[in-house]
Order: sequence, then C-alpha cells, then structure tokens
Amino acid sequence: MFETSGLTEWILQHGVSKMALELLIAVAVLATIVSIARYVIGSKTYGIYAPILLAIAYSYTGLKYGLAITIIVILTSLLSYNVLKRIRMHYITRIATNYTILAMVLVLFFVLIDMFGLGLENMANIPPLAFISIAALSDFFIKQYVKKSFAGSILTLTGTILVAAIGWFVITREIISEYMINNLWVLPLLTLVNLLLGQFTGLRIKDYFRFKLSNRDDSSN
Repeated sequence: MFETSGLTEWILQHGVSKMALELLIAVAVLATIVSIARYVIGSKTYGIYAPILLAIAYSYTGLKYGLAITIIVILTSLLSYNVLKRIRMHYITRIATNYTILAMVLVLFFVLIDMFGLGLENMANIPPLAFISIAALSDFFIKQYVKKSFAGSILTLTGTILVAAIGWFVITREIISEYMINNLWVLPLLTLVNLLLGQFTGLRIKDYFRFKLSNRDDSSN
C-alpha cells in the first residue's frame, strides 16, 4: 500500500521484527490518544497503562470478544470483592483471592461458550495473553472502587473502555498502521504533541459543555 521507507527497511534488517515495530508504534499512538482524551476532552481513565493494555488486547481479541471478557472480569471482580471485604484479611491476599476466583469464572465462561456458543463461537481462537491482559484490569477496578464511590468507579471504567475502543479502532486500521510504519517521523511528531499537551491549561471539552449547561440553567432560573 505504501512504499517501504529506507529507515524502516534499515530497522527491519537490524534485529527489529515488523510486528515488534508495529506494537511499539501502537503504544506511542495509544499513549497520545489517552493524553488527548484526558487533557483535551476531559475523559478519566485508569491512568495510561490500562487503556493502552486494553486497546492492544482488543486488537488481538476483536472488540466484540474483548468487551465480553471485560464485562465478565468487571462483574466477577465487583461481586468477589464485595464478598471478600467482609472477611478480615490482608489487601494483597484479598486481591490474590479475587484473581483465583476470576480464573475459575473465566474457565467456566469459556466452557459455556464452547457448549452454547452465545454468539461468541470463536472465543477459543483468542491468544491466551490477550484475555489475561484484560483480566489484569480487575486490579485497576478494585483499587478505584476502594478509593472512590461505585458511581465514580463505573465512570472511570467507562472512560477507560471508550478510550481503549477508540485506540483499538485506530491501531487496527491497516492504512494507518502501514502509513506509520513507513513514516517513522510521526513518532517525534507524537512526542511534540504530548509536550504541547503537557503545557495545555485551557478548558477541556467536557468542562466547556458542563459550564455551558450550568449557565443555561442559571439563566433559566
């Protein structure tokens, strides 16, 4: 689709596989998307690591399967934590117990998918590391749930999944991937974008609409 650039060709011939290069570029793109979402749009996420991890996992699972696994992980984590918090135990052991419960639930989930399909018949073809990466989201959710209210946790979770879905869409477009792998000058450009975002002190889009609605309510009163 795009002619391979000299720099890309040189990198590929010196120990960097095309898949590794694509993933490294994807990380840079996803980090920038998270940065834009946070400081321009005003969307809250579980830091920068969780949405990047989710977006890359979704690129291997497909969005439908990825979201299904995400829902199972979150529901299981929420239910198990609410049960386990009644038991006096150390925080790490509580998290470890949550993961063991989550592992059993995911095994049962995959068995049920194999038996009944439920519109997810190709679940067995998903690389194991992809759904393990999604399962890691459990820890982020529990930490947020402990520190904040349930509503606040759900809001942050929704923001994380939305940003990850947008990131998934971007990095899985072949035309974008091919363009970036053959135009590596985009990486310094992304660095510059993030440096500029780091200095941005303007009103975020979310805050703009919130203030606009607030002023409208005040004027109507």
